[in-house]
Amino acid sequence: VYADVMFEDICDTEADMLVLPGGMPGTTNLGAHTGLCELLCRYAAQGRWVCAICAAPSVLGENGLLKGKRATCYPGFEGKLEGADYTAGRVETDGNVITGKGPGTAIDFALALITALQGESAAKAIADGLQYTV
Repeated sequence: VYADVMFEDICDTEADMLVLPGGMPGTTNLGAHTGLCELLCRYAAQGRWVCAICAAPSVLGENGLLKGKRATCYPGFEGKLEGADYTAGRVETDGNVITGKGPGTAIDFALALITALQGESAAKAIADGLQYTV
């Protein structure tokens, strides 16, 4: 996979939401990227959406963004959700943070992102098109 744009070229743009994919070693690379971690912290401080699935909620935890929030992640990464109330749920939305458990919950996670940005009716319309129950 080749990037079509570099982080440095887009980091000052205003996005509605930051979403971290899971997987390894990608999650480790995301957590090691100082610029990304600073951007995540800035978004969280502004009350903007920060979201992660699978192993990637660990990046939010390691940056102190899950303190006092319900969160979930891929089994085995619970210890990296510093300050979170770990639930083992499929998806957790708490304030401006959305976390997903893993690949098997990707549709639930995506629908939670749509709900956050466009509302429940938009998510339901998409789920209905997938013949998927919300």
